[in-house]
Amino acid sequence: MSRAAGTGTSSVRWQGMRAGPRVTTRPSTEGEPVPSHRPARWRTAAVALTLVVGLPACAATHPQRPPTPVEQTPERLREGSRSPTPQGPQPAWSMSLRRIDQEVGETGQLIVVPDGRELRAVDRRTGQERWRHPFDGSFRYVIAGGSIVVSDNDDGGVEVLDAVTGTTRWQAARSQDVVVHGQAVYARDCVGVGVAATCVIIGRELDSGRQLWKLPSDRFARVSDVTLGARPPYAPAAGRYVVVRLSTSARAATYTPVVPTTGRTGAGRLPNRAWFGFAADDLLVSTDHDPPKGDQRCTVSIASVDADTGAKGWSGAVYSGRRENGECAKRLANDLSGMELIGVGTRLVAVTADERPQLVDLRTGRTVWRGVAAGVPIDGDDRSVLVRDTADTGALALLDLATGVARWTAPDPVLPGTSASWRSAVTAGLVAVSGAEDERPMVLVYEVDTGRQLGRFPGWLAGAGTDWVAVSHAGTGGLAVDLHTF
Repeated sequence: MSRAAGTGTSSVRWQGMRAGPRVTTRPSTEGEPVPSHRPARWRTAAVALTLVVGLPACAATHPQRPPTPVEQTPERLREGSRSPTPQGPQPAWSMSLRRIDQEVGETGQLIVVPDGRELRAVDRRTGQERWRHPFDGSFRYVIAGGSIVVSDNDDGGVEVLDAVTGTTRWQAARSQDVVVHGQAVYARDCVGVGVAATCVIIGRELDSGRQLWKLPSDRFARVSDVTLGARPPYAPAAGRYVVVRLSTSARAATYTPVVPTTGRTGAGRLPNRAWFGFAADDLLVSTDHDPPKGDQRCTVSIASVDADTGAKGWSGAVYSGRRENGECAKRLANDLSGMELIGVGTRLVAVTADERPQLVDLRTGRTVWRGVAAGVPIDGDDRSVLVRDTADTGALALLDLATGVARWTAPDPVLPGTSASWRSAVTAGLVAVSGAEDERPMVLVYEVDTGRQLGRFPGWLAGAGTDWVAVSHAGTGGLAVDLHTF
């Protein structure tokens, strides 16, 4: 990475990145072998140029509606294009940029904008630039407290920036598959390549880079970046455990719980089943979203153990929703929302066998509530669940996470959830979704408590906070992003 924005003081150093992003739309890489040196895995929420690939169908027949042809992405914008009439507050500020393929984020009084191969931080109120930090290639960034963790998508490596100044706090050259939880950064470091590689999983203190622990591993090991209720570009809060996928050539991969501060491993173990492994409070949980052969119900199998003792926990089934054409969505949240799993603590949002939203307690398998009407959860936070008629089409409803009671409904935003232009965000104050009007993209913003529509803006949803929404659109000579506050 470039050091133009400052140098750190740590002894952990690395050389520059190379350009050339690599993008994947696969459901998961948790169960796939990886080389001893592999780019950090992008969440599909950060992919703005790739259409979502339909997953194998479950056996159900629904008439298929032709998708609205709104596939022009921000990087293909041209001046003079016809757009819907805006409604709502004027932008607090607007800035020009080259390319945006990750979410705009917030830290303190700064808005962080990923612009091509650099990060820019601007004053939230005025839009005045406070700092910019260039990189030599494509990257992924995570905001964690007063730090911003940047990982190389191509050649490995991590650089941690001070969020206020943009200066480098520390760097590590060989770090692969970088994951951030709370106040720690986790990665795999390898010496050598291929079968001759010697690898370790390392936990480092976020602000200083000080090594907290190191566990021997092989070149297929990695810390899981799947977390219940987490949304990029923000790091999830530290839990009792992080989950490490360990494997050797002699046996199948297993999930192992690790204490974040000490590296102590719990006794719980679960086999990797090619989808997700994550920690939910004191539970180690794994999921398999591929229905068994002959299954017609979009079954998602869940297994859990006590992370500390290894005692067997609840195992059972929940269900994913269906797309309008009858295919199983398989995922329990829309992957373009940035979330893998909706919920909080040990409670997971899923779908019932009769295709209603439900909240399940992973500790007991008890259904806390079932939705009154059919629908598919697509997004949410620790207070709310956003539901759509099907996984990719239909009207919206916002449910209370604790009770399942509907707070409000809204009309179909028209844009399919399988579109490359689809985005959504649920925050403590706002719900924002992508929509379409006359085959042109727009962003719809609702008040979270009442459902009152606060705005309708031409362009693409680029990020959202408690009281703001970022919208990208055609600007003078290229691309621009506006910040609307409410």
